[in-house]
Amino acid sequence: MLPWEHILLGLFPMINLWQTFNPVFGMIFLLSSVLIDVDHYLLVLYATKFKIWDLKKAYNFFLIKHGTHYHIDAIYVFHTIEFVLILLLVYWFTRYIYLLAIIFGWVYHMFFDIAEVIYFKLKHSSSHKFKQMSIVWYLIKKNL
Repeated sequence: MLPWEHILLGLFPMINLWQTFNPVFGMIFLLSSVLIDVDHYLLVLYATKFKIWDLKKAYNFFLIKHGTHYHIDAIYVFHTIEFVLILLLVYWFTRYIYLLAIIFGWVYHMFFDIAEVIYFKLKHSSSHKFKQMSIVWYLIKKNL
């Protein structure tokens, strides 16, 4: 999904969390549900050997001829189970409430990313792929 789509989808729960907890909690939720995609940008930097820094050019790097979204078979670190497990572990020991907002944002983001892939697979029979959701599984699969 595009960042603006994640922002629009995150506004309603952000307002609810804003009122339930506090404004900072709601804003951190929204930011984390959008900024999780920074790993796409980091992947473009790595794939192009740090030649593409412009965000628009980085986005275009992910497009193929007909404008469909292209997913590089790589690990998107912030989209992995290990990433959220680290956040949960740190939260467990610190009970820092704003980490919970980041975790909620991660879950919300991943729900819509997975829903988008399922939609494209059902509606368009596309070759849309799920992102690798585990670093360990990705490494095991690569070594097989």
